[in-house]
Amino acid sequence: MSKLGTYEYPEIALEESLDLGRRISREFSGEISRQGLARILRMSERGGAFSARIGALRMWGIAEGRSRLRLTRDGLRAVTPVSTREGEAARVSLASNIGLFTELSVRLGDSAYTPEQFAVLVEDVTSANPSEIRHRLALLDRLFNQARVYLPKKNSDGAADINFAYENTMESSWAERSEIPSVDQTSDELVRKLSDLGGIPNTYSFCSSSESNVNDRRIELHLPDGKLSLPETLDNLDAVITVLQTRRQVLIAAESKQKGISGYDG
Repeated sequence: MSKLGTYEYPEIALEESLDLGRRISREFSGEISRQGLARILRMSERGGAFSARIGALRMWGIAEGRSRLRLTRDGLRAVTPVSTREGEAARVSLASNIGLFTELSVRLGDSAYTPEQFAVLVEDVTSANPSEIRHRLALLDRLFNQARVYLPKKNSDGAADINFAYENTMESSWAERSEIPSVDQTSDELVRKLSDLGGIPNTYSFCSSSESNVNDRRIELHLPDGKLSLPETLDNLDAVITVLQTRRQVLIAAESKQKGISGYDG
């Protein structure tokens, strides 16, 4: 990572970092050792280029951990979204982790700018040395512009606005959920785990079709393990999304094993 004034920023762009996160998800079920990642990237674990990639994964909020890297909930939502909207919402959340870019976006809004104007704005925000800013300006401009579409803007009332609006209920339902269910769990085990984590009330469970109540508006999800039947509420929609995300990881892991690819522990 790099620093201007009190602001830290990554050296690798958001989408490039997500490409790496997608590979970690697809080939290693969302978790890999630092040593293992260096090996598959054919980089020195102690090299600056590798450290920049690791630093970017952490700064954007795509992955967490030191000796072992694990995709975060927003990282998983961005690289394996169940819908376009969810992917965009995850990117909004990830982009907001970089305070410098957020501040620049609010100041600029949708306005075009020249390199000179951008340099002056960066100096005004960071109070960094002008010569240091000039040296890093091209990289800053590229990183900022790639993330700009997901960053807040200043609306006509002067308040910050987000390009992609999404339900706060989705964020709040994940807020206290620090643990991502294992890909080795069956759907029934997942429902029990989500119940423990607060995602699905204990009264809900997988049931056969004959047991389902179809007299009210419900979410009906059919899986090989059974059928999930829930009242149609925002919280329950979020819970179903969690089930589908974990189911996707199960299938990814199974397909990887069939192709001879397994998680690398370093």
